Amino acid sequence: MTVLSVAAVLLLLIWLQDFIYSAYWNRKILCDLRFSERNSTEGATLELIETLSNAKVLPLPWIALKFQVSRNLIFDGRNSNVSDDYYRNDMFAALSYRKITRRLAFNCARRGFYTIKNVDIVSGNIMMNRKLVTHIGTNATLTVYPKLIPIDEQLFAYKNLLGDVITRRFILPDPFEFRCIREYQPFDSFRSINFKATAKTGQMMVNVNEYTASQQVVVILNLEPYAQFYSHTLFEMSIRLAASLSEYAIEKGIQLRFVTNGKDIETGQSADIAGGAGSGHFTNILESLARVDLERKPAGITSALRDMAAFNKTDSVYILISPNNNGDLLAAFNMLKETGSDALWIIPAYEDSKMNISLSEDIIKWSPMLNEQTAVL
Repeated sequence: MTVLSVAAVLLLLIWLQDFIYSAYWNRKILCDLRFSERNSTEGATLELIETLSNAKVLPLPWIALKFQVSRNLIFDGRNSNVSDDYYRNDMFAALSYRKITRRLAFNCARRGFYTIKNVDIVSGNIMMNRKLVTHIGTNATLTVYPKLIPIDEQLFAYKNLLGDVITRRFILPDPFEFRCIREYQPFDSFRSINFKATAKTGQMMVNVNEYTASQQVVVILNLEPYAQFYSHTLFEMSIRLAASLSEYAIEKGIQLRFVTNGKDIETGQSADIAGGAGSGHFTNILESLARVDLERKPAGITSALRDMAAFNKTDSVYILISPNNNGDLLAAFNMLKETGSDALWIIPAYEDSKMNISLSEDIIKWSPMLNEQTAVL
């Protein structure tokens, strides 16, 4: 065989492998990205699970998965680049009928709603002289809830005041909500006696009902800018405070409504969650707070406060959380108080910040502990 013939055969083989890989390399390639949990909390460590399958005879000497995700999810520095987002580039050797799974640990540095919507799969032929690319969609989502502030420790100075405002309500037994059966106590009424349980146990037993409150707490979170130039730090702490106060009230069995002018990262809408109680209701509030996008300018909150004052038909207790403390907001806050309802305004601010309004028993300044990581990136 002459040199020319050998060269011709080699060129044919090079062309043939290039044709085969170009036509079939991405057939039966399955890629899946998912988070180990759908919901988590600031500071938690989770895993991103990568699964790649090559379900065909044709081997892929190398294949790369490229995707981007928020830099608020902190991975290690290998195979990655961080700028406005986190860019990941993971290499695999996908031989015939091969399935590979990798688990990448990361830290949830900041609350938010995170997605991985697109993945680029990059490979090449045997001669490495052609780059082959395809795009796939994925529905990997993660909701990171705000970190809760332990009120007993970080808000100890305010606990009694908040407790007085929250617990000034009339508590009545709800005849439609049964809780349990217990032994008779001298203060129990005759109507609460459970005669079947009494006959069965040989001791006087009574029915215990759940409690119903004639008041509801309304937590109002205002995220309007408080100065021409501002950071997100106080807003993040305000979000944590709103979550913590909501939990504090709901754990006591109090009906709680949650309102914020912060915009949802996907819908652009503000949240107004009707009064409710229980763990499911609290989860809805956490979901709403996690999805707040501080890059979207919120609408003013004063009109919402005026509407609450005008249509106040329940014995509500209002708790306003707002770093912004201008005169218009003060006037709207006073309208709430003029309805006869209890109202408390908590102003998250730095220790040395000057207030635009006077503090009082109903308007207090809260300087959060900022020596911890507040995850403002």
